[in-house]
Amino acid sequence: MTQWLTGARDDPAERAHRVVAAALRAAYAWSVRKDRRDAMREVARMTGVVMEAHGPGRGPTTPLDLVACLRQPLGLLPALAEDPDQAIAQVVLLDGHDRLTADAYDLASEYALPVGDLGNSAQWLPTWTWMQADRIRDETFIALIEGNGQERYVASRRFLIEHPAGPLSDLRDLVSKSGVSLPRRGYTAIPDDHLHRSSGGETWWWPCAVCRWPMAVAGTTVRCRYRPHAAVYRLTEGGTARSRPRLSRVDEGRPRLTTPVARSAVDTGCVEFGVWRFVVVPGASELRVKRSLEELGAAVELWPELDRYDLRVRVGDKELKLDLKEYRSPYRLIADLRAKAPSVRILLPKTHEYQLQTLRTALPSLRVTTETKLYTEVRRALRTV
Repeated sequence: MTQWLTGARDDPAERAHRVVAAALRAAYAWSVRKDRRDAMREVARMTGVVMEAHGPGRGPTTPLDLVACLRQPLGLLPALAEDPDQAIAQVVLLDGHDRLTADAYDLASEYALPVGDLGNSAQWLPTWTWMQADRIRDETFIALIEGNGQERYVASRRFLIEHPAGPLSDLRDLVSKSGVSLPRRGYTAIPDDHLHRSSGGETWWWPCAVCRWPMAVAGTTVRCRYRPHAAVYRLTEGGTARSRPRLSRVDEGRPRLTTPVARSAVDTGCVEFGVWRFVVVPGASELRVKRSLEELGAAVELWPELDRYDLRVRVGDKELKLDLKEYRSPYRLIADLRAKAPSVRILLPKTHEYQLQTLRTALPSLRVTTETKLYTEVRRALRTV
C-alpha cells in the first residue's frame, strides 16, 4: 500500500534519504508559502512522507511539527540520528527568517528524490527540490545529444558550462552562430535572491569567478551557492544611487580569483538551478582539469562516445579513462556508485580529495584517484615518451 512512497528498497539508509528529500521539499514550500496558495498542502504531503519513513510514534506528526524540525539540525530527526553522513545530519534547512539556508541549496539538494505525488506543485516546485541529480543530468544530456554527433554534443555541453548566464540577446546570438543545442528549459530569469537592487532602482548581479553562474546576495554578503567555490565578498554601494556597486573580498580563500564586476540584470538570464548545480559545476572542474593536463603535454578528449565517461587522457601509448565525481556528500556518492558501478576510474577534483579515504574504505574495489595524483601520474608517463 505504501509502495508509491517506499519503492523497492526500504532499508534504514533509504528511509533516511526519503526523510531528507521530503524535508527539503517541505522547507522550500514553507519558504514561499506567502506567494504560493498550495504551499501548505505541499508541507502537509511531505509530513506524511516523513511520518511513513519514521513509522508510528516517531518523528513529527503535524506540518507545524515538521516545520519546527526544519529550523534545527536534521540529525535530530530519529531517521537521521545514526546516519553516517554527519554533514547532512548537521544541516539546518530554514534560517531564522524561514528562508532556505545555504546548506539546503549546497548539500541537501543532493538528496532530492521524487517522493510522494507532485500534483499541482510541479508548476512551482523547482526541479532540484524533487528530481534526483542523475535525472537532471540525464535530461540535460539527452537534449544536447538528440540529433547531434559527438562533435556537436561536446560543443553544446561546453557552451552550457562556459555560458551559464548572461544578457539574453548575447546568448541568443551566440547560440545562433555556433549552432549548439540547449536544455529543454533553456535560460530562465535570474532568481530574486541572486540580484541586488540599488537605491536608484538599478538591478545588478555578479558571476561566480569559478562557475560564472549568478552568486547569491544576502544583505551585503555575496557568494556562490556552491560552497567549494568559496570566495565571499562584501557589497558596497556606488558613489551615487545609480552607479555600479562594488565587491571586496572578505574571506581568506584562493587569492588568485578575480573579484567579479557588477553586471546589469536587464534582459539577463541563467540556466536553472538544477542544471547549474549538477551539470555546470562539475563541468567547470572538467574543463579546468582538461586545461591543466594539456598544459602538461597530454592529449585530452571531453565526454567520449557521447558521454560514456568524462575524460580520455592520452600520453604516448598510455590511455586513461576518467569519470569526475563532484559530490558534496561522499555518502551520496557511495550510494550512487553502489547503485551503478562505474566502468572507468573515478576522479576526485582538488576540492574533494579529502573524500578519497572514505570512498576506499566503503568501496575497496573501486578504482579511484585524485586530481593531484593524476597530474603526478601524467608527468611520470610524459618522462617516458
